[in-house]
Amino acid sequence: MSKKKTKKDLINLEDNQEEQKITTSKLKEKKKKEIKKDNTQEIKESKNKLNIFFLIICLLLLTFLIINFFLNKNYNLNEIIKTGSFFLILLIIIILLFKVNNKKTTPYIILITLILIGYTIFQISYSIPTDLYVKDFINKDISEVIEFTNKNSLKLVTLHEYSDTVLKNHIIMQEYGIDTLIKDIKTFKVTISDGPNYDKEVIVSNLTGCKYDEVIKYIKDNYLVNVEIEFIKSDKLRDTVIEQIGSGSLKRNSLIKFIFSLGNEELDKISVKDLKGLSLFEATSYLKRYNINYELVYEYSDKYEKNYIISQDIVDKVVEDKLILKVSKGKEIKVPDLKKMSNIEITEWALKNNIKIEYKEVYNKETDSGTILEVSASKDDIIDEDSKLIITISKGSLVMPKINDLTEFKLWANNNNINYEEVYEFNDTIKEGELIKTNIQEGEKIIETDTIILTISKGKSVSVPNFLGQSKTSIQSTCQKANLTCTFTYGGLTEATKKDISIKQSKPAGTIVSSKTNVLIILSSGIYEKVNVPSFINKTKTEIQNSCNSLGIKCNFTYNNTYSSVAKDTCLSQDKTGVMIKGSTVNITLSIGPAKTYTFVIDGSLLTLGNPEQTKKTLQTKLQNNYPGVNFNFSFKAVNSGIGLLHPDSQIKVGQNTVIQGKTYNVIIQSSN
Repeated sequence: MSKKKTKKDLINLEDNQEEQKITTSKLKEKKKKEIKKDNTQEIKESKNKLNIFFLIICLLLLTFLIINFFLNKNYNLNEIIKTGSFFLILLIIIILLFKVNNKKTTPYIILITLILIGYTIFQISYSIPTDLYVKDFINKDISEVIEFTNKNSLKLVTLHEYSDTVLKNHIIMQEYGIDTLIKDIKTFKVTISDGPNYDKEVIVSNLTGCKYDEVIKYIKDNYLVNVEIEFIKSDKLRDTVIEQIGSGSLKRNSLIKFIFSLGNEELDKISVKDLKGLSLFEATSYLKRYNINYELVYEYSDKYEKNYIISQDIVDKVVEDKLILKVSKGKEIKVPDLKKMSNIEITEWALKNNIKIEYKEVYNKETDSGTILEVSASKDDIIDEDSKLIITISKGSLVMPKINDLTEFKLWANNNNINYEEVYEFNDTIKEGELIKTNIQEGEKIIETDTIILTISKGKSVSVPNFLGQSKTSIQSTCQKANLTCTFTYGGLTEATKKDISIKQSKPAGTIVSSKTNVLIILSSGIYEKVNVPSFINKTKTEIQNSCNSLGIKCNFTYNNTYSSVAKDTCLSQDKTGVMIKGSTVNITLSIGPAKTYTFVIDGSLLTLGNPEQTKKTLQTKLQNNYPGVNFNFSFKAVNSGIGLLHPDSQIKVGQNTVIQGKTYNVIIQSSN
């Protein structure tokens, strides 16, 4: 029995073992599934994190590109739409791929991210501007401004001013400072220097006795541009000014001449220095200083400014015959085909080449507005710097404007050389002075031969009454009833008409005029009284004035302009005698009396040797102040020596002189030219 049980137990044991194996297997399988599920969840979470990471990167890139895009001012509506659409499509694709969230989406998200990274690098390299702010162009050449405005698509607006401190064609002032973003502006206004104003009036000192180098520095410091220098032999110290013509208040471009002394000794010949790069004035002054003969040859130069020395044929050697100086005419400027250029291009070309442009606008029915019709220089013509070109531009067809104001219309017609005529007619409905009609209607084309007829209202018609013989009060009442304006003035005394009675009217009775027309009424001042005026010849001014007062007339005194034997203040003539109206005026001519004789002495202290201008000034003060009524005529006569002294032909001489009032005496002073 024990054996049987053991066998059964073995069988049960085997069953239990088998069942245990199955259970263990199931547990293992379950564990594997749980591990796989955990791994899958972990992978899914990892993918989600990766996709979120890529999405964040994409959003940051998009934000960066948008900010930099709007910082760059060189964009337009098309660029905004194109770039915005690109960003939006990529963003939508990324979001859709993220929502799908499977193995296939991740490579696409990575690819799109790489595209955005590449596009961002491209934008940084080529599209995002490096210069976001306006530059400082003060004292810079205009060409730099032109380059800046072209690069940033700005409209350049230029003003011009004279300046003693800023070089010609350089910037004095600019509209925007260096803290201004370029994207915030559309135009850029600058003020360009035209250099010193040579029409400006300055006080020029008298530099007589000054040394050569001091004078040259003074000329440059004061921008004097019309100076002549001459050297002559003299007893004065070499290189000093012995005579100056022109001083005091003068324009900078007024002629001023300095004459320097060469001394008395024979000049040694010197080796001529290199004059290249000096101004023509500096170079020629130097050559005159050392008595070197020279000849000027002009040619164009891109390197040297106008009127500056380009080269010379002899340097550091003695000039035996003549020195040849080549002088710059400035840049050789070839005129482009301006008719094919825009106004902006023409302006830029003119600014770069220092050319002045004058635009002339005319109406032309055969061309569109803005078309260039004519240029004062043809293509390939050679012109100099500072030349002026006149460009005629079409304003298109001229049409009849709407007339709101007759004064404005007349100004418009005159400015456009349009003929017009004014005709007037009475009108009961349109006020006086207002337009009734025109022969050409608003908007119609006008040609040069047309004449515009303006029909203007004279207002309502009124017949002028007869006011003659009526009193002032009666006339005022009649004028008011007739709708006229009457003004009054007095016409003087009459023979028979009482005061305030009309004796004349400005518009005859029955004249047809417009309402409110002014009619001037002349009233009598009353009946005049007659007096008998005697002859006043040979009577004194006091006697005549007393007679005039007692007669009730006015006496008007004037003096004869020539001397005579008749005593001063004695009547020479009168314009009226006999019966005349009381209150009339009689013109009386009085004698200025006999001419006086003056005797005076001219001594050497009044004469300035070497300075004829000073001699003239001294003599003028003495003669004109002390001898009234005597005429002195001053002039100069060239001599070789004794400059500043009186010439032998002078009527006023050193020593005793006698002059008579009313006569003219020539005062001749010796000068160098």
